[in-house]
Amino acid sequence: MPILSPFLERRAYRAIDSKPIDEEVLTRLAEAAVTAPSANNSQPWRFITVTDPAVLAEVKSTLTPGNYWAQKAPAATAVVTNNDWSLVIGNRVFAPFEAGMATMAYQAQAVSEGLYIHPIAGFNADAVKEALKIPASETLLTLLIIGYPGDDSNLKEHHLKSEHGARVRLPLEKVYAKDRWNDRLLP
Repeated sequence: MPILSPFLERRAYRAIDSKPIDEEVLTRLAEAAVTAPSANNSQPWRFITVTDPAVLAEVKSTLTPGNYWAQKAPAATAVVTNNDWSLVIGNRVFAPFEAGMATMAYQAQAVSEGLYIHPIAGFNADAVKEALKIPASETLLTLLIIGYPGDDSNLKEHHLKSEHGARVRLPLEKVYAKDRWNDRLLP
């Protein structure tokens, strides 16, 4: 069986249209996320999707200059977790891993819905938490910028190259080994 198309098609595109996304579509993204596995079925993820123009503007005001392209997006989703929400064994904390699996399911569904979805780290997390009323005790892992494919004419040159260039991934032998560790896995 080949790799599923949502995984192959998913890229961090930036040419996003401002066209609104139907509520049912946004709900399906969250429904896909909750199918992810978690230790003891703890489901240590929370997704807060923002479409209200005033709240979305507040979130967008926290973005770093490199994320200028996200200003057109009709939706953004905050991915939140807390280490206490899941299993902790010694120094192994599972909540971020499990939230990551749920986030990938969310993204795969977005691609299946014909959306572009781009996880970002370039924002002021404390300001976003304040805007979304997320308690200080919780961890805001990422923002997912969501929209339909749009016009790329406003993208900067380096982003245009990324948008239309070949998908760059590490060779499999740099990230995958069989039976035991191999030093080629080191960065």
